[in-house]
Amino acid sequence: MTPPALEIVVGGRRLQVPAGRPFVIGRGPEADLDVEHPRASRRHVVVEHTEHGWTLTDASRNGTFVDGRRVTTLPLAGPVSVRLGDTEDSAVVQVRPAKPAQAPPDTPAPPAAPLRPMPVPIPKGHTLAAPAPHPDGVLSRQGGQTSVRHVLSTRLTVGRLPDNDVVLDDLLVSRRHAELHRTGPSWRITDLNSGNGTFVNGVRVREAAITPRDVIGIGHALFQVQGDRLVSAEDTGDIGFTVQGASVTTDSGKVLLRDVSFALTGRSLLAVVGPSGAGKSTLLGALTGARPADVGEVRYAGRDLYAEYDELRHRIGLVPQDDVLHPQLTVRRALRYAARLRFPADVPEADRERRIDEVLAELNLTAQAAQRIDTLSGGQRKRTSVALELLTKPSLLFLDEPTSGLDPGLDKSVMQTLRDLADGTDGRSSDGGSSGRTVVVVTHSVLNLDLCDRLLVLAPGGRVAYFGPPQQALGYFGVPDYAEMFQLLEKVPADTLAARYRESRQHAEFVAAPTTGMARVVERGAPSVARRQQGFLTQLSVLCRRYLAVIAADRPYAAFLVGLPLFLALLARIVPGSSGLSTSEAIRLGELQPSQLVLVITLGGALMGIAASIREITKERAIYVRERGIGLSLPAYLLSKLLVLGVVTTVQAAAFAVLALVGRPMPDGASALGSGLLEVVLAAVLVTVVTMLVGLVISAATQNADRGMPLLVVVLMIELVLCGGLFPVHGRAGLEQVAWAVPARWAFGMAASTTDLNTVVRSGPDSLWTHDAAHWFLGVGVLLGMAVLLTALTGFVLRRLDPVRRRR
Repeated sequence: MTPPALEIVVGGRRLQVPAGRPFVIGRGPEADLDVEHPRASRRHVVVEHTEHGWTLTDASRNGTFVDGRRVTTLPLAGPVSVRLGDTEDSAVVQVRPAKPAQAPPDTPAPPAAPLRPMPVPIPKGHTLAAPAPHPDGVLSRQGGQTSVRHVLSTRLTVGRLPDNDVVLDDLLVSRRHAELHRTGPSWRITDLNSGNGTFVNGVRVREAAITPRDVIGIGHALFQVQGDRLVSAEDTGDIGFTVQGASVTTDSGKVLLRDVSFALTGRSLLAVVGPSGAGKSTLLGALTGARPADVGEVRYAGRDLYAEYDELRHRIGLVPQDDVLHPQLTVRRALRYAARLRFPADVPEADRERRIDEVLAELNLTAQAAQRIDTLSGGQRKRTSVALELLTKPSLLFLDEPTSGLDPGLDKSVMQTLRDLADGTDGRSSDGGSSGRTVVVVTHSVLNLDLCDRLLVLAPGGRVAYFGPPQQALGYFGVPDYAEMFQLLEKVPADTLAARYRESRQHAEFVAAPTTGMARVVERGAPSVARRQQGFLTQLSVLCRRYLAVIAADRPYAAFLVGLPLFLALLARIVPGSSGLSTSEAIRLGELQPSQLVLVITLGGALMGIAASIREITKERAIYVRERGIGLSLPAYLLSKLLVLGVVTTVQAAAFAVLALVGRPMPDGASALGSGLLEVVLAAVLVTVVTMLVGLVISAATQNADRGMPLLVVVLMIELVLCGGLFPVHGRAGLEQVAWAVPARWAFGMAASTTDLNTVVRSGPDSLWTHDAAHWFLGVGVLLGMAVLLTALTGFVLRRLDPVRRRR
């Protein structure tokens, strides 16, 4: 049945509203109807036809008024005058049922007001035809008009470069991304080793046959091939988001989230509030796909988020509560490294810089671009975290407690920024289109909820106590303020609150109507982490350069790394005696200096190793988890740590050992390499590097950097007691076997073999100290084996930080 026509009149202009999609009235070119008034928001009201008839929904900051009363959602049953803003001179829009045109005979009807075209380039040698209906409706829900092109050739290339047949101005798209090839009536698509992949119906493919119903996803664009027509649509951010019956239960049977349902229109701002234990973080995991709901469905523009997660994850931005930033870097430098990791390797530096400039301007951070992140205010730091996510132009942006710890002024500033991000008020995409998006913010702050389009209130146990406009929340609960609302959520049983809401007018209007007919998801699997956008070596290079930049920018830490071996060498010079590492001189002079120096060098190396690494992964845990979710290679990340820390600790150990021994007698004879000094330096290097790996394991396993520091003391005490230099451990059953697992035991044995300490000890010879090449190389082999095992253990622990995506 054809919906009744609706007519809008403003400023003498008259036009009919199409029923097929939401119609936006506002200020600026992104509105379907531009009212050109300063009090009008860029997206002020949305008129659309639902199964309940025509409705008008306020989406503005200045308000929408009818007969002096501010309205949020208004059923359009008859003629009505709507004022866009809160002043007497605000624009007035008349909305009424359309009347048949009274044109004179032979006079053509005036053309309908044009709708916004979708800026998709026309392929070379192709023509633009009228839009055609799409069997599954997927393309028609992508936030912009679709376009249809007649395809005259049998081969089409799709990519970012202008010499492709289909050009996509999208930095997520590779230069030459994919190729469509036609054989008779059939089409096939081949991915051309793209960075972010080519998807068919949400599944990444290398090559696949294409049917007229299949949807091809490349970057932000979707395509369907229907005979000689190429139907295309672009995700412009005006995307609906629907949740139906989402529930999460732990393995032990505890319910964290129960039957959560709601729907958001495109470019909306949703706030999620509730007391502790209400399931806010669990809901965030379900909505982002990081931890899918066990039961229920989440749909993005009509597409199943969990089933098509590998593709849709590129359109989701997530700002965790902890800043995903290296505070030592400047804002621009941090964004440069993020862009290098998030965009395909073939994106030129100039294009990345241009996108960075756009994001900085969108978030009002241009003036802070050259400022170190650790000198920014709390609000600026949070906006910088948001900037990292906006680089890839996500259509859905999720934030976890973005105003935590901020004063009321900064709280309002951040929330106003999120309002503008949803509206696309300040930012513009590279093609001049709006950069609006749907924003979901989990928060404990209730100071600026009036800036939001919708408010979701969760009761303990993850039950929905309210979903609707924030202006109606207090009236719904019958309380004067949000503090009493939170008290009510704690006092009244969650089941009672949920049942009351299901019977409410708000549920019928904002939940039941938009989600009617949605099916619930059956058991399904999903990938755990994103595939990497760049090659392994590219990521490794970026990570190493970033790590070195962080170290260089942190001047106190860099000074510590330089000064520590010098300080330890100075302590080693205090060891009394003049025999150095010469056991013959020690026997002649009756000294113990060789064994004392070997002990100091071994323990000094262990100290430098663990001190360099015990905080390295812990302090950037949030950064690693977020980057892992967007395609960071775990081996590349781990190897970057090993390479940089390996070089740093090797230089430290070598400098320390040489400075501690220079000018002193060397060993009487080498065991394996012909140089006693070289063998002792290598022993120091090996114990430093292996103990550095011990520190990495601890750093990966601890959630707080402060918790790792006591373990540093424990490790060093174990190294000291069981190395064999403080007292004999050989021949002591149990103790000797435990000592085999201690790196210092083998490094001390290597240096003792070189210096032939068995000739000066009084407690009997230690077999590991035997002065020959076999025992020296035994120590080398064991320490290298330990390094391999510790590296694998670090990787295993890091793997546990990956998003948990259970089979559903």
